[in-house]
Amino acid sequence: MRWLILMLLLVLSGVALAAWDKRNALIDTSRIVSGGPPKDGIPALTDPEFIPGARASFMRPDEQVLGVVANGVAKAYPTRILSWHELVNDRFGGLPVLVSW
Repeated sequence: MRWLILMLLLVLSGVALAAWDKRNALIDTSRIVSGGPPKDGIPALTDPEFIPGARASFMRPDEQVLGVVANGVAKAYPTRILSWHELVNDRFGGLPVLVSW
């Protein structure tokens, strides 16, 4: 079981199968397929629009956010949205900031 978990982690982390000695595999390696979105398949958010929290009717009261305070500006990024985009290119005043999830 540990071997299977390790192999899945290697595949999912993008480690090339060519660099791995397939002769010691416990399964037929021709059945291993890539999963997830392709390269550049998760679009970053760029210069997102923000609304006051009181007007954010799409938010639940218990919703988790990633909060960032920089250059005198505070913003909240809902983790539900970050899970779809993972990166946000934003500005705090004139300071460019990359928010990563």
